[in-house]
Amino acid sequence: MKRLNYYKSRLELVIKKLQKKQKLLRFIGLMRFIVFLLILLAFFILMPKNTVVGVVSAGVLLILFLTLVKYYHKQNSQVRHLQKLAEINDDEIKIQSHSFHDRDAGEEFIDSNHPYAFDMDLFGRGSLFQYMNRTVTSLGRKKFADLLLNETLISEDILSRQHSVQELKEKIDLSQNFMASGKLHSDSMEDIEQLIKWIEKPLFYLNSKLWMTISKVIPLTTLVSITLAVYFPAFRLLAIVFYLIQLFIISSRLSVTSKEHLNISKRYEALKKYGFLFRIIQENQFNSEALKKISESLVTGPLSAAKSIKKLSKIVKAFDSRLNFLVALFIEGLLLWDIQCMIRLEKWKKLQGHHFEMWMDTLANFDSFVTLSTFAFNHPGFAIPELSDKVILESNELGHPLIRPEDRVCNHFTVREEGILIVITGANMAGKSTFLRTVAVNMILAMTGTTVCAKNFVFKPMSIFSSMRTSDSLDNNESYFYAELKRLKQMLDRLKEGESLFVILDEILKGTNSADKQKGSRAVLERIIKYNGTGIIATHDLSLAVIEKEFPDNIINKCFEIEIDNASVYFDYILRDGITTKMNASLLMKQMGILTD
Repeated sequence: MKRLNYYKSRLELVIKKLQKKQKLLRFIGLMRFIVFLLILLAFFILMPKNTVVGVVSAGVLLILFLTLVKYYHKQNSQVRHLQKLAEINDDEIKIQSHSFHDRDAGEEFIDSNHPYAFDMDLFGRGSLFQYMNRTVTSLGRKKFADLLLNETLISEDILSRQHSVQELKEKIDLSQNFMASGKLHSDSMEDIEQLIKWIEKPLFYLNSKLWMTISKVIPLTTLVSITLAVYFPAFRLLAIVFYLIQLFIISSRLSVTSKEHLNISKRYEALKKYGFLFRIIQENQFNSEALKKISESLVTGPLSAAKSIKKLSKIVKAFDSRLNFLVALFIEGLLLWDIQCMIRLEKWKKLQGHHFEMWMDTLANFDSFVTLSTFAFNHPGFAIPELSDKVILESNELGHPLIRPEDRVCNHFTVREEGILIVITGANMAGKSTFLRTVAVNMILAMTGTTVCAKNFVFKPMSIFSSMRTSDSLDNNESYFYAELKRLKQMLDRLKEGESLFVILDEILKGTNSADKQKGSRAVLERIIKYNGTGIIATHDLSLAVIEKEFPDNIINKCFEIEIDNASVYFDYILRDGITTKMNASLLMKQMGILTD
């Protein structure tokens, strides 16, 4: 509620600024129109009466008009920026109200074969990605997805991220300005891939003395010929000849040049976007090492990233002049414009191109930090995880971040050391599966460097492996049971090789009969214990819980209980010690009319 009110007041403030700017914009537009009319007045009324007064007046008014045009564009850019800020804060209000299911869900990252992502609903409708993602670049979006998909097991890297997230959390204005600037222009992974390919292409003009000579000598000769032709008519034919020579040279390279121009011109919007975002990062001072490193890496080379990308954008914009036929006839015949632009692009590639990939990776990192810090800012009550090299997990008031606060039931949960398995029993719908996801999702969040849904959270970074939502495959001719066996074997093989895994299993061997299920589940449990596996197993099979007596140093029983009052079932979702004593399948089937006795 605290953040909801914050974003509402912030939205009101942005709207007030926006309305003020829009009013100013309308005034500038009116003034520009009036000055334009005065220019016409100077030309058609003052000039016939007094040439000097008319020309001077028209000149002064033209300068004023151009100044107003420039000022209008500047103010219009600020209006667009404020409109994006308004959209961002309105979006945050919706998310605070738990309305986020129309946002980007990252469906292309869904992978049913991933060790844990599919089971934990990291992507797709109602997913963690859909709830958290605030990235504004295609590469930043992929970077954030990678953080969720690939656990960071190095404590120093997690701590470094934590420091950056906590610093950016206090700079909400910076984060929102970054997001608003990123939303003004579009980009895609194709833009980045094509720009990298373009940079890696060999230089042609700069490596050719002939073309470098032609690019300088012929335009200069043409301009000199035209100048001489003004005073000496004998040079007019020479000027025309050199003009036609330039057009011939341009046409000889037209297919190559047009292809190059089309490719780079498509990236103009993306380049403008990157330039804006680089400038925002460079204009700010940071304290955390990771953010300082990001900022410093953007000022390598003769130009900073922001200035370099801005320069490239200007070259691309100038190159676009060839698209205007009348302008092209003028600049191509006088200046070999296509060739000059190609040379300028190659000079940029030679001087700055080798920094581009590093700059983009840096931008993606910062973009992902903004997402993580916004999540931390939006949940002031969430804990900053503490790293441990001994305790696997120790948490107080642990809950699932995607459950509404008013509906969320939190639990204390501890796994003291490796080799411990928590066996959780409970009735249908008692909360077992949700709890498994709660533990895993918070561990994943902790390893990204952001805050977690708990009052306190101490953990040791570990790879996670889950088996909760195995499905059959018609394409691979696999049954549900066979698919689950394959997944369990994959887990056991990794444990056998000595890998430290935090395993999360929900109802082992669901796809077979009771006798085989009981025998097989016990065998899986024993193998996990043998290989020193750690984690949580949820089950309806109470015989698995009894194994605690055989392996008291490895198995701890926990349960979710229910209250049955006549024909009603109540769930409190509180995790308790021991084995469940109540099941509810028959009662639920009676309530649904499936069982009549």
